[in-house]
Amino acid sequence: MINNNPLVTVLMPVYNGEKYLEQAINSILNQTFKDFEFLIIDDGSTDNSVEIIKSFNDSRIKLFLNNKNLKLIATLNRGIKLANGKYIARM
Repeated sequence: MINNNPLVTVLMPVYNGEKYLEQAINSILNQTFKDFEFLIIDDGSTDNSVEIIKSFNDSRIKLFLNNKNLKLIATLNRGIKLANGKYIARM
């Protein structure tokens, strides 16, 4: 079930992070606190990052793709604009 008004937005920008990405996503999803949306913004990765993210089947995950590498600050600002949570946790 998708919660459109989560207490927390977890924001994770990703750029070519395939080496540790699965572990990072699992770490967030396995938290005992469950009232969050998980925004993952791929910043134009050229590795398998997007495929790894898409392999997860969890309604809290929302994947957004940048058409090109915008760098960290622009990607974080995009995530803040997309966030629905009262609080934002940056990963």
